[in-house]
Amino acid sequence: MARVDRAKQVDPAHADMYAEVGRRLLLAGRAMLERGDARHAPALAIVSIHATIAFADAVCIHAAGKKSTSPDHEAAARLLRSVAGQRLPKPTERTLQRLLGEKNRLEYEGYVATMKEAQELLLRAERFAAWAEEVLLTRRAMR
Repeated sequence: MARVDRAKQVDPAHADMYAEVGRRLLLAGRAMLERGDARHAPALAIVSIHATIAFADAVCIHAAGKKSTSPDHEAAARLLRSVAGQRLPKPTERTLQRLLGEKNRLEYEGYVATMKEAQELLLRAERFAAWAEEVLLTRRAMR
């Protein structure tokens, strides 16, 4: 069966709303980390992944006016690659793929992340967010 990546049109003016969701999720993640309660590790891991998805959506919406709606989480990475092209560094793309790769395990398979694992996911999400913020700022300046 052929893979079908689905996407929907989104007004590029809404890109910053998606980025703001990512920013707020990262702030919540930082607060969880600072609290230092290992019981929050699974939530921290999931928040980190969703922040990354929000930033990936923001870049795709800003650059191409569309976002992935595919149930295949990897479709978001493929869409971002097609939209960003060479502006998406390979290490940044790998970071996105690693975070997306953890989504099923953490959300649907009952895996309970450790605080060390969750902290690493947050750091990766923050690196991805920094790249996305730079892309969003650069593209705004060019308009």
